[in-house]
Amino acid sequence: MPTTRTWRTTAVLAVAGLALAGCGGGSDAADGGDKTVSYMTWESVATNAALDKSMAKLQGVTVRREESPNADYAQKLASLIMSKKAPDFFWCSNAQEQNLAAEGLLYDWSSYLKKGDGLQEDKFSPGSLDLWRNAEGKLYGIPTLANTYGFFYNKTAFDKAKLKVPAIGWTWDELYADIAALKRTDAKTTPLVNAWALLQSVQGVSAYSVANGGAPIMETPIGAKQLTADATFRAGAERIAKAVAAGEMTNPEYDGSNAVAKFANGGIPLMFGGQWLHQSITQNKPKFEWGYAPWPAGTAKSVQPIETNGVCSPATLKDPDATWKVISYMEVTGFNETMKEQPIAPIAYEPGSKGYYEALQAGDAAAKSIAATATYELEAKDKFVTQFLDPWSTPAGDVVGTTWNPALSGKKDLTAGIDGMVDGINKLIAK
Repeated sequence: MPTTRTWRTTAVLAVAGLALAGCGGGSDAADGGDKTVSYMTWESVATNAALDKSMAKLQGVTVRREESPNADYAQKLASLIMSKKAPDFFWCSNAQEQNLAAEGLLYDWSSYLKKGDGLQEDKFSPGSLDLWRNAEGKLYGIPTLANTYGFFYNKTAFDKAKLKVPAIGWTWDELYADIAALKRTDAKTTPLVNAWALLQSVQGVSAYSVANGGAPIMETPIGAKQLTADATFRAGAERIAKAVAAGEMTNPEYDGSNAVAKFANGGIPLMFGGQWLHQSITQNKPKFEWGYAPWPAGTAKSVQPIETNGVCSPATLKDPDATWKVISYMEVTGFNETMKEQPIAPIAYEPGSKGYYEALQAGDAAAKSIAATATYELEAKDKFVTQFLDPWSTPAGDVVGTTWNPALSGKKDLTAGIDGMVDGINKLIAK
C-alpha cells in the first residue's frame, strides 16, 4: 500500500504528449465468448492474490490482471501507453488522474456515474468524488482505496509520562503539550516521529490554519489561482519549527523508512502515519498496548484529511460498458472480499468498506482503534486535501524541498522559507 503514495508520476507524464492513439483499451472476447477486461494494480502479491480470487467470480466478463512490479509501476504504465497496450483500467493517484486528464489521455466516466447503474454517486464518502472531477466537472477516474492519517501511540510511554492517550476529539494544543511532556520524561528520545510527511507538509499546516480559524493555503484544490499564507498558517509552521528545534519532533527531511520497526520495538512514543502501517506494526509483534488516533481538532473546528487512490481508463477505451461493469463489481464485492482478507484500507465507495471494517473489528484493541479513526475521518464534514493536484504539482515538490523543508528544519529563516515557497509555487501557477 505505501507504493500508492510514494512513486511519482514523472514516467507517466513523460508520455503525456503522445497522441490519443497511443492509449489503447484491451477489451476483447475470451475463448468462451465472454468479454475480457484487463486491469493493472500496484498492490502487494498477497493483496493481488485476494483480489484475483474475488474478481474471478464475476459472471459474464473475464477479468485479467496485468502483472506489474509495484516498485516500477509508473514506468510499466508508461511503456504500455507508448506501445498502445494500456489495460482497460489501472490504479492511479488523484494527482496523476488530474494530470493525465488535462492531456486528454483518460476516459470520462461522468455519464456512467450519472446513470446510477452499478455505482451511485451518493454512496461515496463525503468529498471523495469532487477531487476526481476536473474544473469542468468531468470525471476521469473513480476513487477506490481511501487513506486516513493519524497518530500511532505507545500507551506504556504515555502512562509513564502520566498522559492520556490521544483519542477522537483531541486537540493541537494537546498534541504539542504531549510531545513536550514526553520529552521531559525521556530527554534522549524524539517523542513524535513522522513516518509520513503529511503532518509537516504545506497541506498539513494549511489544515492546522483552517482548524484554528485561519485560511487555507489555497482556496480550491483544483484550478488554484494562487497560494496565500496568512498569520494562522504561519503560526502553525512556527509551532512545528519550534518542536523540531526542541527535539520533540523529527524534521521534514527525516528518513522514516525504519520508523515502523522502531515503534513496534517500543522506541517511539508517538508516530505519525497512515492506517496501512497497521499490518506492518502487527507483523513486528509489539509487546505493549498501542492504538491509532485521528488528526487533532483546532480551536474553531476539526478538519480531517481526504485522500483516495482510484482507477482510470485510457481515452480510447474499447468497451466502456464491460469495463464499468467490472469496476462496479470491484468497488463492492471485490473490495469487500479482498479487504476482509487483507485489511489495508477502507473504500471511498462506502458499500465496499464492509469487509475492511469487519476484519478490524474482529481484531484486538489496536485494530478497533484504527477502524474507529478511519470511520471518523471519512465521515468528517470538514476535509483538507493532502497533496497538490494541479498540473504544476510535480515541480511544486522541488520548490517545497528547497524552501519550506529547510525552514522547518531550522536550516533557513522561517519567514523566508514560507515566502519562498509561496512565491515559487505562485510562479508555477502563473506559467
